Amino acid sequence: MLLLPEVIGSLAIVVMLASLFGLIRSHMPEARAQIILGFSFGLVAMIQMNAPLEMAPGVIIDMRNVSVALAGAFLGWRAALICLVMAASMRGYIGGVGMASGLAGMLVSFLAGFLWNHWTLRQSRRGIVSMIVLGLVTSFHLTTALLMPWDLCVAFLSTLALPMAVLNLLSIPVAATFLEHERFRALVERRHAAERRQDPISGLTGFETFSRDAIALSHGDAHTSIAGVVAVRVAGRRSLAHELGAARYASLLSAIRVRLDNLNKAGLPIGATVDGQILMGLNFHQIADLPGTEVKIRRLLNDKAYIVEKDVRLRIGITVQSFQTPNATVLESVLHHISMCPSGAPIKGPSKKSVWAKKRRQDGDVSDNNGRHNGLFDTARVLWAMK
Repeated sequence: MLLLPEVIGSLAIVVMLASLFGLIRSHMPEARAQIILGFSFGLVAMIQMNAPLEMAPGVIIDMRNVSVALAGAFLGWRAALICLVMAASMRGYIGGVGMASGLAGMLVSFLAGFLWNHWTLRQSRRGIVSMIVLGLVTSFHLTTALLMPWDLCVAFLSTLALPMAVLNLLSIPVAATFLEHERFRALVERRHAAERRQDPISGLTGFETFSRDAIALSHGDAHTSIAGVVAVRVAGRRSLAHELGAARYASLLSAIRVRLDNLNKAGLPIGATVDGQILMGLNFHQIADLPGTEVKIRRLLNDKAYIVEKDVRLRIGITVQSFQTPNATVLESVLHHISMCPSGAPIKGPSKKSVWAKKRRQDGDVSDNNGRHNGLFDTARVLWAMK
């Protein structure tokens, strides 16, 4: 395992980048953050090519594909493209008989990370199984050895392909877990910041305020308590918002809110999540006839066109999903799942295990953000010392 020191050193650098990833995503606009992170991961990939294992003149073996794959999986397409271009430029500068294979391998790693992110982004939080899958699909870059001369290809596949695949499965899930932790924390912080606000045009209550009031209301009696939640989604929300513009789309949401007010019997202001799901509380009578309630909501929102401008009428498609919440614990867990599920993905009701796990996290999580970042840097220092 001649590459083991390089793997440990790469992990140390990537763990430090994970901390940087969280800080930049939390405090910078998305476009600027992607540029900085793309250059950072690209620089790491270039550094990893400076001290490679040289199998033959012009055939170098290193861990650059780990950085490229992680960039594709976590940074967004702009940052990943910057990283790929930087790494490819370095490999092209080195040259040699293995250059074509090396460039193709980086492209495969980039696409593997990007497609993995697309397939798994709808999960509220990606676990270790998803990280192992990322390591597996990234290892397809080893097949680009077929672009080398046949004798070198056979030598690589017979001696180094399996160790490289094992190293991918050891290093990528570990590094990806750190990055996922920071991605999820930054996502939660952004949601909390946005959910405290009320939109001045649509009049929709921020999600945090809606959740707080809903949970407080769930402790009431049968006549005043909230017994369920309905989530309404506008079909093609992103393209519709882009076409109408922010102000007119907010006016459309305001019109939807006014229509829903006719069925809002729970005594709770209508709210919205950051990704545009509109939420309304349901009382016990509405939950008792849940199919009928959903039909009323669909008819109320779909039967008549919306006036977005003078003489301009618009019909929209909506989806309605309802949840029964017999107590405050279930309600809190349902709201958490709604807020973490991207718009367009089916929302699954929480299991008892997830309710218990969430309560356990709330009871035991007493560390602050600085402590988390210090822990990441400590881990990086330990890995670097092992190298």
